[in-house]
Amino acid sequence: MLDLKRRSRRTGLTPIALALPLALFILLCLSSSTFTSLENLANVNSQIAALLIASLGQAIVAISGGIDLSVGAVMGLTSAILVTVDPSLAVPLAYAMGIAVGLVNGLGVTFFNVHPLVMSLASMTFVQGLALLVNPVPGGVVPGYLRTLAVSEPLGLPAALFWSVGVILLAWYLLNRTRFGLRTYAVGANPASAQRNGVSAARHKVACYVLCSLAAVTAGIFLTARVGAGDATMGAAYSLDTVTAMALGGVQLAGGAGSVLGVVAGVLTLGLISNGMNLLGISPFLRAAVTGVLLLAAIGLQRREAIGA
Repeated sequence: MLDLKRRSRRTGLTPIALALPLALFILLCLSSSTFTSLENLANVNSQIAALLIASLGQAIVAISGGIDLSVGAVMGLTSAILVTVDPSLAVPLAYAMGIAVGLVNGLGVTFFNVHPLVMSLASMTFVQGLALLVNPVPGGVVPGYLRTLAVSEPLGLPAALFWSVGVILLAWYLLNRTRFGLRTYAVGANPASAQRNGVSAARHKVACYVLCSLAAVTAGIFLTARVGAGDATMGAAYSLDTVTAMALGGVQLAGGAGSVLGVVAGVLTLGLISNGMNLLGISPFLRAAVTGVLLLAAIGLQRREAIGA
């Protein structure tokens, strides 16, 4: 019983986090006759895949005790890079950029003691400006092989499903079956204790920020390929959405608790709300307000004593 209690505290999962997407699914089934169509469900998957990828990266940083507001800008710069450089260099250059942004964020937070919000906000502003400089007007041509990877239907299933399952399995394995995952929870729960047990908290946090930026680059690649054109501002909403999704899923913003299942539940909640609004003809401008309310509610329900037990 004690072990189950500790596991629950470590994951941060609550009945509300799991029940919310299920309740929304049932409500939409009753409210819209087209919601359960295969075409709409595939559309929902395609819409949430980029958010899922970026949110899982954000969750790794949050579990370690940080936050990264630059994920949306990194996605935008990724999009700009993909349509402005040689196709053979686009993806490597995008990932190199992601590593650089992650290192800057991580080093700023750990070695220069800049608050994570301030550090990532500063890098977000710089990266967004650079993205607009590289690609000031939406457009351009996405490399054909990326377009195929994002919109093809292998085995009759949307490619977005394979992207989603792949990143879920990778994140689950990383957090639950590796030393890296164990150290991430330890650093987030009590960095001083982790340091005394031989874990370099500073280096580990830097690695978490790098992984978050790499996830944002991957999300940017998928989203750009799916849209079929570059847009330096396409990731603008993702900084808030990734934080909201993981908070809804029980990831503690103070660090030390969170789970892949919780992030998936949070992403599904946001995705179903957005899709439901579209189907019911509700103004899309209301979505931002709903997201803000959900973020406030999710953070308000979090309790610091539930972390690190």
